[in-house]
Amino acid sequence: MRPIAIGVSDFRNIIANNCFYVDKTKFIEELVNDMTAVHLITRPRRFGKTLNLSMLKYFYDIEGNTENRKLFDGLYISNFLAMSEQGKYPVIFLSFKDVKADSSLEMMENIAILMKNLYDKFEYIREKLNQSNLMEFDEIWLKKDNANLRGALLNLCSYLKEYYNQDVILLIDEYDTPMVSAYEHGYYDEIKMFFTTLYGSALKENPALKKAVLTGIMRISKENIFSGLNNVKVNSILEDDFAEYFGITEKEVEKSLIEYGLEERLPEVQKWYNGYIFGGVRVYNPFSITNFLDRKKIMPYWVNTSSNTLINKVLKEASSSIFEELSKLFQRETINKTIDVYSNFNELKNTEQIWYLLTNAGYLTPVEEIDFGKYSIRIPNEEVHYFFERDFIRNFLGSVDNFDRTLSYLLEGDFDNFTYELENIMLNSVSCFDFNSNSKESHYHVFILGMLLGLRRRYYIHSNREGGRGRYDLVVEPMDKRKNGLVIEFKVAKEKEELEKASEEALAQIEEKRYYEGLRDRGIKRIILVGISFYQRDFKLQGKIIKGVVAI
Repeated sequence: MRPIAIGVSDFRNIIANNCFYVDKTKFIEELVNDMTAVHLITRPRRFGKTLNLSMLKYFYDIEGNTENRKLFDGLYISNFLAMSEQGKYPVIFLSFKDVKADSSLEMMENIAILMKNLYDKFEYIREKLNQSNLMEFDEIWLKKDNANLRGALLNLCSYLKEYYNQDVILLIDEYDTPMVSAYEHGYYDEIKMFFTTLYGSALKENPALKKAVLTGIMRISKENIFSGLNNVKVNSILEDDFAEYFGITEKEVEKSLIEYGLEERLPEVQKWYNGYIFGGVRVYNPFSITNFLDRKKIMPYWVNTSSNTLINKVLKEASSSIFEELSKLFQRETINKTIDVYSNFNELKNTEQIWYLLTNAGYLTPVEEIDFGKYSIRIPNEEVHYFFERDFIRNFLGSVDNFDRTLSYLLEGDFDNFTYELENIMLNSVSCFDFNSNSKESHYHVFILGMLLGLRRRYYIHSNREGGRGRYDLVVEPMDKRKNGLVIEFKVAKEKEELEKASEEALAQIEEKRYYEGLRDRGIKRIILVGISFYQRDFKLQGKIIKGVVAI
């Protein structure tokens, strides 16, 4: 068995040490045969973007080309004509992964350091630069105040072409990280023009450029970052090109499980890490797969590797209607949404932009295109469900521990303690559930449904389904038939004084419509009925416990 290098994205390191590697070198062949000058590839984090760019660096780089050629022995690309392109070009490989900052001033300082370190790798070309170019080079290299950072990539391409008499391969990893950081900290407009010039000058009509590949999570075309660039081919999760090279396919997973003696675990692996569909190709999360092969334990790996700051910021600022849609996704349903592939930071509160962000970030996946630009989408797998159950609920509703205690009271029929705990939660819930006189029944419905998500491994959660003689709001069905079942009906009162009456009407509706019949038919012997009414952050609850059709 090959050793597994967790968190290593350097192609040479992995190959030279004979570590576990899924051969993606066919990506090189397709890239060589594609005459497009600039490729922008967007995928969720930890889906192989950095490793693939590292692979391209060692393939194309004229420096160390003889030794680098050996890295591809026995891999797909070694048997094909595209190998003739190996080791022919100077390569600039730049990662913006760590370029994050609280302010625009700090951001520009970080960029100056990044460019200084990049130029440091090419210090040897200074001897062939003319006086003017040498001065510009040294201003970047020595971090002078007057350094032309906007032209740093364009100029370096020019210097390298002059030195090698060959066009340049430009590889930029996580191109969007600085802009996401700027948006999160409120200074995006201050640095947008810098990146427009930096990328625009290097990618548009650059006479020294052979080919450029940029990777990131978001496509920011509407923001004018690539203003005027008509030579960029964008490959997102919705396009077919390169689909199988970012992520691990079903056949690759099966082969990997056999290598590590884990083939019988395939059903678990499918449930937890499969489910992504990129350009019609079904792929597994590669980070989670490699961690599973290493630890041989099913658990959430990928969702625990990021703070999800942008996701949390956008959802906290979103309208409450998005949570009604999320409630359907939590119940493993698909929803149909228009996915606007051009990300605009100033429009992220717009619902369509939010669906694009969640999809491109890997928290949702397209299932199929049902109309031009409109897709059915869903949560891809159990690992991402875990994120929504725990991290999402913690961020938007409050303490998970409080919910566990509160729900245990409810499921035991302890209405007094449940009321006390829910009052505390309602008073302390976060701003995205800013209950007011305009709050609809569905608003409270989603709030309670979110609390119930943590029960999903022990209970079936049914929401807005046909049952009895009508359509109920919530039914909680225990997997263990010895446990209590639960039926909840919601009402919203127009005035605080009407809470008592509205809660009584809610309970009466459950009994009149016999919403509990499905639970009884499926063998649940003890059923808790709850009618609950809300007015802003106040509520009233009426509860009853039935056994069969006889009240206790």
